[in-house]
Amino acid sequence: MIEISNYNASSLTHQLHSKILNRVKLSDDTNLASRENAFIKDICKRVKQSKTVLYVIEDNNDSIGLVALSTTSFEEQPSLQIDYIFVNDKYRGLVMNELDNCKPFRYLVGFAINIANEIKQVVGLRYLLLSPDSDELKEKYKQVDFKELNDDWMYFKLK
Repeated sequence: MIEISNYNASSLTHQLHSKILNRVKLSDDTNLASRENAFIKDICKRVKQSKTVLYVIEDNNDSIGLVALSTTSFEEQPSLQIDYIFVNDKYRGLVMNELDNCKPFRYLVGFAINIANEIKQVVGLRYLLLSPDSDELKEKYKQVDFKELNDDWMYFKLK
């Protein structure tokens, strides 16, 4: 059964970084796995500092993927920022019935958009922003309707 766990500074689990790493498979590429490990460790540190909120999609004792969200502004417009999206290596590219027949990446992006739209109903919010780590990721985000802002940033305009 799919569950979404929310981790923030007030609900922080001791050794969150270790807990997550014990439930995921990092990339087989050692350089990429090292970067993934560093990103997850950094995100857990930011959660502890109240700088981001982490959502983890879990199926039993397996973490399918995670998304970390924080607030920022873009052109003086309040925005929600995707700090990091990670999909467990063994689920990458799989269409999952449990995730509304989506691949985990697309589900996590949709989840972030839904959160942004919920926040937009309570406070002003115009964009969902992110800074892709590579050109390959830029192309993936373009497939889910993000637009390039500049060399480093992409945005999704909320409706």
